[in-house]
Amino acid sequence: MMQWTAMLAGCTLGLLSSGTFGAGLLDAYQAARQNDPTFKAARYEREAGQYAIAIGRAGLLPNLSVTGSYSQNRGERDSTTVNLTQKLDYNDTGTAIILRQPLFNYDSFVRYQQGGVQAAYSDAVFDRKEAELAVKVSGAYLDALLAMDRLALADAEIAAYGAQRELAERRRKGGEGTITDVADAESRLQLARAGRADAVDRVAVTRRRLEGMTGKSMAPLWILRPDFMPTGEQHGRLDDWATLAQENNPEIRARRKSYELASLEVDRNRAGHMPQLDFVARSTRAENETISTLNQKSSINTVGVQLNIPLFAGGRVVALTDQAVANRERALAELGAAENDVLVELTRQFLAAETGATKVTAYQKAVDASVVAVEGTKRGMAAGIRTTTDVLDAERVMFVAKRDLFQARYEYLISTLQLRAAAGVLSEKDVAATAGLFLPSE
Repeated sequence: MMQWTAMLAGCTLGLLSSGTFGAGLLDAYQAARQNDPTFKAARYEREAGQYAIAIGRAGLLPNLSVTGSYSQNRGERDSTTVNLTQKLDYNDTGTAIILRQPLFNYDSFVRYQQGGVQAAYSDAVFDRKEAELAVKVSGAYLDALLAMDRLALADAEIAAYGAQRELAERRRKGGEGTITDVADAESRLQLARAGRADAVDRVAVTRRRLEGMTGKSMAPLWILRPDFMPTGEQHGRLDDWATLAQENNPEIRARRKSYELASLEVDRNRAGHMPQLDFVARSTRAENETISTLNQKSSINTVGVQLNIPLFAGGRVVALTDQAVANRERALAELGAAENDVLVELTRQFLAAETGATKVTAYQKAVDASVVAVEGTKRGMAAGIRTTTDVLDAERVMFVAKRDLFQARYEYLISTLQLRAAAGVLSEKDVAATAGLFLPSE
């Protein structure tokens, strides 16, 4: 371990001194946090959700307003006793400053509580999307590496089958081989070339997907340490992970906040039957208010309380309350469904992480054995006891085992991250720990 740490430090210093950007997993994750469009939207969504606290609190705070009016009045008044018409044209102006402070308003109080719940809900949704980003970027990075590994294997297959094709042709011309051996080798070679074309496409697609999330062209990706093998470390008990998920999983937290919000909505609608009491202060200034008050100015200051007692609203309050109760029960059912889904996903990732180390070890042994088998088969063909087909079959088994080993190693890494994400404890430190398993490509 110390040797690999020293080697990693040396490679990192070499890259820094040469000015080369190391496109490691952590670099990709940090770039995606800044540039991924979906995650940008998640940040703004959370920011918008935080304003719910201030919006809810506003209903409990004083409301101060200023009103003003100006009007021109035109009229005439005719006398019924004499032939006289009097003009009644005048202008009137008025201004008022009104202060209203709620003293008892249960609707506003519940809205204030809902504001805090909505802010907590937006936090939980953001935490979920943040964990999804970590898993998505890590998965895209590992997919790109797997595509590169498969392309390298495809090149190795082409080289191996091409060599066998040439050897089969020489043996045929020397009278030791048959046209069937040549055709078999040629068939394997052409299939390998077709597989390489698919591998090239996968490299381009996976690289484009990664760059779409990071927002920049990624330098040569760091590679997984060649000697990486899962330690077989136990991941604890499934019940412990389930307890963590119940407490920390952001999807469960969000659903709980949805249920809490729906419960408060029931209380808010019931407030339609409750009285409202406000403190009201008003200062009014007016001039020429009516014909009887021409050439007069008035100033009136009023302080008092205003009580509003609802009596009947056509059944609206009852209907809204019943609707809110139904929505509350729906939110409770959705919470139960979310808990079940999270536990299923948690179990799946826990088992994948538990068995991942065993699979990697088994595939590594299969690769080692297949390499020995290829060498032995080649010696057997030289001795005349094996055929070209035997060699081709042995090489095919070896390449399949190598592909399975590469895939198993990456699947193990992503399963450990997904397990922590399902438990709600995935953080940047976990991504950094995984990134520490990679080395700069040469």
